[in-house]
Amino acid sequence: MSQIKNRAQAEAATITVNVTFFADLRRFLPRGADGPQRYSVAAGATVADLLVAIGIDYAADVTVAVDGELAARESPLRDGAEVMLLSPMEGGAAAEGEATYPMNGG
Repeated sequence: MSQIKNRAQAEAATITVNVTFFADLRRFLPRGADGPQRYSVAAGATVADLLVAIGIDYAADVTVAVDGELAARESPLRDGAEVMLLSPMEGGAAAEGEATYPMNGG
């Protein structure tokens, strides 16, 4: 009976989040997997804790959104949260003196 109680306590002490990997961060998908992945982390876990669980280095340049909002590494996660991991994008207007090239095509 105590094993059942211990398992129930362990399950209550974890939350499950859904993680979608974009662009080159898809390399962190489990082998053969595609689409959003479910991860279980400790209740009270932060974005940083999730990144460590996935195997992404803390210093990695990753943009994270939780439930559609940009999130800091210290942001807490909730059970059922939708997490998106994105590579930072660069672009925009050319800096003064920088060459620009017209786009051809359709």
